[in-house]
Order: sequence, then C-alpha cells, then structure tokens
Amino acid sequence: MEDTENLTIAYSGNTIAKNTIYNLLGNIIPVIFAVAFIPPLIKGLGAERFGILSLAWMIIGYFSFLDLGIGRGLTKIVAERIGLNQTEQIAKIFWSSLFLMIAVSIIAAIILSFFIPSIVSLINISEKYRQETIDTFLILALSIPIVTTMAGLRGMLEAYQKFAMINLLKVILGAFTFLGPLLVLLITNSLFWIVVFLIFTRISIWILYLIQCFKANKAMRQNIRFDLNSIKPVLKFSIWITIGNLILPMILYSDRFLIGAIISAVAITFYVTPYELVTKLMMIPVALSGVLFPIFSAGFLSKPEIIKIIFLRSVKFTFLIMYPFVLLTITFAYEGIYLWLGKEFAINSSFVLQLLAFGILMNSLSLIPNNFFQGIGKPRIPTLINLAEFPIYILIMWYLVKTYGINGAAFGFMFMATIDAIAMYVVAKIKFAFKFESLFSLIVFLIMISALIVPILLSDTLTKVILFIIVFSVYFLITWNRFLSVEEKNFVISKLKFKV
Repeated sequence: MEDTENLTIAYSGNTIAKNTIYNLLGNIIPVIFAVAFIPPLIKGLGAERFGILSLAWMIIGYFSFLDLGIGRGLTKIVAERIGLNQTEQIAKIFWSSLFLMIAVSIIAAIILSFFIPSIVSLINISEKYRQETIDTFLILALSIPIVTTMAGLRGMLEAYQKFAMINLLKVILGAFTFLGPLLVLLITNSLFWIVVFLIFTRISIWILYLIQCFKANKAMRQNIRFDLNSIKPVLKFSIWITIGNLILPMILYSDRFLIGAIISAVAITFYVTPYELVTKLMMIPVALSGVLFPIFSAGFLSKPEIIKIIFLRSVKFTFLIMYPFVLLTITFAYEGIYLWLGKEFAINSSFVLQLLAFGILMNSLSLIPNNFFQGIGKPRIPTLINLAEFPIYILIMWYLVKTYGINGAAFGFMFMATIDAIAMYVVAKIKFAFKFESLFSLIVFLIMISALIVPILLSDTLTKVILFIIVFSVYFLITWNRFLSVEEKNFVISKLKFKV
C-alpha cells in the first residue's frame, strides 16, 4: 500500500519538480568538477594523453549500455508492479535480472579483451603511448560487470523514486571521475593507474547502490535466486532497448573515433573538450526525463490523458529552459573557451562548440518522446528510428570529418540531432494523436531557432552582448505572456521565493 501511495504522489507537479531538481543537482555538481579539473588534467597529461583518457571515459560510459536493456526494463517492470501493488514479485525480478547482467557482462568482457589491440591500432596514437593505451583498455574491459550491473541497481532505485540517494551517489562518482586522475597524477602520470583508480571508485559506489536497494525492498535480502520466468517481462521489453543501446552509443561516439582515425588524437582533444562541456547542458532534459520514465511506465494504461498532459508540458518546459543556456553558449563560445582554456582552444574549438550547442538543443527535445515510447512499452519506435539513421549518420560524419575536420564533425552532429528530433515528434503525433501547440507557437519556435544562427556570424563581443540582451528579452516576454499558464506562473514564482 505504501508503494502505491508513493506512486500516486509521483504524479504531482511538485514531486516531479523536486525529483527533477535532485537529478539536476546530480548532474550539475560533477560538471563543476569537470570545469575546474579538466585544464590541469590537460596540462598534466598533455593533449594526446588527455585525448586517450577522454576515450577511456567514453568507453566506461559505453559499458553501461551493455546491460542488454535490463536496467531500463527493470525500472519499467518494477514500477508497474508497484502500481499494481504486487511488490512480493520484485525481489525475484531484481535478482534474476542482476544475475543475468553479470553473466552477460563477463562474457562481453572476455570477448572484448581479445579485440583491444586491434581497436587501439585504429586510433592515430603516438608509438610511445600505444602499449600504455592497450594496457589501459584491457583493465577497462575487466570493469564491464561492475559498470553494467550498476545500471540495474540504479534502475531499481528509480522505480522506487529514490532520486535523492541516486543523485548523491552520482555526485560522488562524478566528482572522483575528474578529481581521481588529478590525485593519481600526484604520484604517477600513468594512464593505467588512473583508470585503476576510476574502476575502484565505481566498485565502491556499486556497493553503496546495493545497500540502498536493500533498504528500498527489505525482501530482497532473503529471496536471492535466479528465476527465468520472473524476468520474461523484463527480457521482452529489453530486446529493443538492447538493440538501441548498441546502436545509439555508436552514433554518439563515432565522431571522435573517426576524428582519431582520420586526423589525430590531438584533434580529439580540440573536439572532445567543447563536446564534454556543452553536453552537460543535457543534464536538464536528462534530469526531467529520468523522473518521467517510471511515471510513463506506471500510468499510461490507467491514466493516458494525464500522461499526455505531462508529456506536452515536459516538452514545453524542456525547450523554454534549454533555450537561454544554448543562446548564451552559442553567443559567447569564443569568449568562454578563451577564458577557460586559452587562445589556441578558442580558435580551434569555438565554432565546434556553437554547432554542438545547437545539436544539444535538438537532442534535449528528442529525449521526452524517446522516454515516452520506452515508458509505455514501445521501445521499438526510437530503436527503429535510430537504426534508420545509423548508416546515414556514419556516411555523413565520415565525409564531413574527412573534408572539414572537427568542424565537419560538429555540423554532422547538429544535422542528425535535428533529423532525429523531427522524426520522434512526427511519430508521436501520428501514432498517439498528440495535439501540439498552435501555429503561432510553431512560428515563434522557428524564429527563436533562427535567432541562434545570428551570433555565429558575429565576432565583436559588444555586438554579441547587445544581441543577447535583445533576443533574451523577447524570449522572456513571449514565454511569460503566451506560453505559461496562471498555474505555471504561480509555481515558478513560488519556487523563486523558495517556498516549500
């Protein structure tokens, strides 16, 4: 009964906002560490070795997708069981899912370890760093079971709406992702030992996640066994998630691999550094969509109209919140990078940052329908979209990188992010009869998007400041007077006044 009451509370706007803030803080605080520690890391490691470390960070993140979609499926099925008050089944579902993830990830680690020398040979790395890179990637392969199963533990806690604890652990992990390498640099500049420290940190966080799962469902301590029948619903859901999890990271990370193969590891640094910065803007829609997923999962069958309202409001607020951040980033890309990393990075990376920022806005808008499709049990929709986009993306990215270098890679990212967003909303409208905003809203949206192009054409800082003030003022007036309801205005005012 308590679980069902908690789920009902989760539908309220205040609870969604509170959990979104938890998710947001869980993403913002690690960004602060990244901004502070990336410059000394580049200085301590050098551009090429930092490029290799960035690949290591990417690979660690990629491993979390090797859970065969079970982590996502676990969130959905457990949330449904909570909604149906069938919590006695959750322990068997959890342990069976976890054991399966462990078995699969161990096999994946063994297979991957055999291909690491070949993978490293595809990257344009100096000969003196090649063996160190191979050793580093081998130890990374051993961490696959930890990284993979952590996604399952986190999915369990998300189903129970334990976003405060999830994000506390995320902050600790994110902080040591950047602080850890700096601490190791005090002793040695070996990439191998830096990655060993990162893996040790993840093992510690994994243990803390498991303890919190025990607290969320006390029955899990006694019913530790594998039951294939209990995870059939999870597996049925996770098949399409698995395909998507294999394709999406290849789409997201192919740009830097192509840059490394076609240009150099140094070029990866000039691309990845603004990429790592601007993709942190995704923490806003990710924070919201992470809260919405279990709500979509538990409520669409019983309360479809309420879920549609939540969907449309989420899309609106995602755009309205993201727009000023993207506008600021595009307008002052050169100045920001110059102050952060110096003139060389500003010259090489500012245009990259502008294009990536536009693409991130499109990606943020894609997240809501993507999570909606998955949450209601239709994960094949975004997966089929990604499958259709994948060969096109690789061909476009290969041509653009070869022809225009890292600027071409950034343009390819922006272009395909826009195509993906359009595809998602077209499908949502056709299959689920979503009624989007009026023609006036569409025109305003297109004008606001077009306004993002203007700063790219400017070089004078004062002119950029004047433009930013004008565009932001127009954005604020239109948003407040045309796009926010009285209820939403009151909610925003209450939060600005820090009322609880």
